[in-house]
Amino acid sequence: MAELRRGREKPSPVAEPPIWLLEGREPTRDELIAWLEAHGMPIARPTPEMRARARRWRELPEERKQALQTKLNDLNLLLSEIIIQNRR
Repeated sequence: MAELRRGREKPSPVAEPPIWLLEGREPTRDELIAWLEAHGMPIARPTPEMRARARRWRELPEERKQALQTKLNDLNLLLSEIIIQNRR
């Protein structure tokens, strides 16, 4: 165990809590992304197309969203398997 500690010159990022945690509040989206990126976990920014699709989804009536989710949940194959098959 001492050998493992010797190899570590800087404390673990987990040992340094982010400011919002010390303040006892939820982080903003930007604070969370900045903290993750500062600790080696880059976050992909949504493309304009992704933003447009998300906006269209949010604008759908709840009944339509539920119908689509039910349809996806009732598929015989997992959605990921369907995507893989369509890429072949």
